[in-house]
Amino acid sequence: MNPWNILFPFQKYMKNFTGTPQLRDMEEYMSKMVADLQNGNLGKMSNTEATSSNTSSSQQEHMQQSKISAAIFETHNDVFIRLPIEENVQLKNMKIYHTSNTLILEGIPELSDRNTFTLPAIVKKKGSTAQYKDGTLEIKLSKATDLQYSEVNVTEL
Repeated sequence: MNPWNILFPFQKYMKNFTGTPQLRDMEEYMSKMVADLQNGNLGKMSNTEATSSNTSSSQQEHMQQSKISAAIFETHNDVFIRLPIEENVQLKNMKIYHTSNTLILEGIPELSDRNTFTLPAIVKKKGSTAQYKDGTLEIKLSKATDLQYSEVNVTEL
């Protein structure tokens, strides 16, 4: 007796799927998909309309990031974000927030805009600074040294 039969509860349903027309249709579909992928025609498939209409909120947030171009880089101790801002008036309406891995800018370029940027490292809650000089806003966030880790035990069944 195979011990995996006990762990796989759907074993009794598998006999219904062998040799059925649905399986052959799936096999044809998969071979067509692989052939299209190898030919580079994957983007021309009819299924792209369905996937493009199901955009998630994270993809919509990512689309909003294109309103402002930012240079994000890290040093040994800090993460820097540099944003080109032409007008000094925009600084009064702008609000800057951050989480441990995301920078959020509100009110730039328009009051109702919200831009998010993913940071390359985890940063501290405190110790952030922002300076405006010569049309560039520079935000400095201190890196956090997160040395906490947990061991995960593996149990044998």
